[in-house]
Amino acid sequence: MQFAGQGTGAQTGERGQEMSRRLAEILDFPAAHPEGFPLLEKEPDFDPGRHLAIEKPETIVSLQAFGYQEEEISNCPTDLAVTSCFRILSDEGAACLLEVARGLEPHSRSIERIPRLVRGGVYQSRFLRDFCTAPELTEAISDICETPVLPHTMPHQLGHLNYNPFVAGGNIDKWHADTLRIDFVLFVTDPNAIEGGEFQYFHGTTHEVAEIHETGKPLPADRVISPAMPGPGYAILQQGNMVVHRAKALSAPGERITLVNGYVPAELNFPDYTRFDQLVLADPANIAASEYARHVAWMGREALNAQIEGFEFSVDRDRFADQLDRVAKLLAGAASEIRKTGNTKMEHFGDS
Repeated sequence: MQFAGQGTGAQTGERGQEMSRRLAEILDFPAAHPEGFPLLEKEPDFDPGRHLAIEKPETIVSLQAFGYQEEEISNCPTDLAVTSCFRILSDEGAACLLEVARGLEPHSRSIERIPRLVRGGVYQSRFLRDFCTAPELTEAISDICETPVLPHTMPHQLGHLNYNPFVAGGNIDKWHADTLRIDFVLFVTDPNAIEGGEFQYFHGTTHEVAEIHETGKPLPADRVISPAMPGPGYAILQQGNMVVHRAKALSAPGERITLVNGYVPAELNFPDYTRFDQLVLADPANIAASEYARHVAWMGREALNAQIEGFEFSVDRDRFADQLDRVAKLLAGAASEIRKTGNTKMEHFGDS
């Protein structure tokens, strides 16, 4: 595995040494089942031994190479920006995932950015849930990021499925940055069996894209990267909130399905990037606040557990007060977000 960008591996290693604090414990999948998410009647059982064929990407492009400054990178759990394509699923695993994705397709809906998508499929498909939360897969993603990660604590950030529009010609997803930090984009269908529909990313910062978008000009073509995907079951890993990307339109009718699976850093000292103001525009009313509140409660619990387990006698009253203040501010801030969010717009950079 080769990093593109000066000092990437060393910086990540130093970051890990500096932050040898308690790692968060994984959050179990919710026991409650939400209304509006019927279970698939028939699906395969996920078997990691047969369905996973995980390989490492040959190259990783760093945030530094994208043009981010050290201050911004220091607030990220990894300095990985994006990887080259790498394999995750075996042929059998890819076939099983395609069967599940087709079974969930009748439940697809539309949002401003994406004409057809399924979010929350992990509530409906045991195969999808077991794949997205597989310890073997999580360990591999952690290894690539060179920092420990956990499956995202919000189920709607696991196994997000995008489907091609019914009519070719419109982009499958607009230019955007994600509402989570680390995720991979995996082709469920064979990308070589369709015309168009490429996954593309901009080699540069989100700030650059915002400035270009303000001018009304298209992104420079020589900085738009369209990685070649060998086939179904292959993916690209990215730090999604730092990389502007899109799914290009099909130029002819065809089936195109991709899966996006999200992760949270196990080191919770990095700022959280969950955007409730955006998720509330994408997810059902009985989902968005419920999952977000549970996610924040988990972060608060883990922070308090770290304080309890790291207990020591000291005269430093300010330090103890600061520790409690951080948790209180985390919870109060999330409560405020849940109450006030309602008139925001979905953020993206359009189609061009």
